Amino acid sequence: MAKVKRDDMLAKRAYDRKFCFATDVDYALFQGVYSKPIRDISVGGVYIETAQGPSTGERVQMIFSDYSGMDLIRLSGNVSRRDDEGFAVSFLCESSRELGKLKSYIYNL
Repeated sequence: MAKVKRDDMLAKRAYDRKFCFATDVDYALFQGVYSKPIRDISVGGVYIETAQGPSTGERVQMIFSDYSGMDLIRLSGNVSRRDDEGFAVSFLCESSRELGKLKSYIYNL
């Protein structure tokens, strides 16, 4: 379990995060479809960088693709946190196949 200091508090994360460089995610909200950079990702969720974003609790549909663009991972999640730099999404993995693909994607970043 990773420990992270945020807002002068020590928060515990269930999964270690992997920082990302030049990695984007395509996501859909009620308002439209977007492509934005990822700051970090873990098996539990992702942080998406954007000046405007959804409200806490909103459902997000996401598509991650590997560098070849051949293997797509489709996940949904709920916005768990929002700040001036972006928003965090907690994944809702509905199958072990999705979870396995996500783990492989993160490992290969």
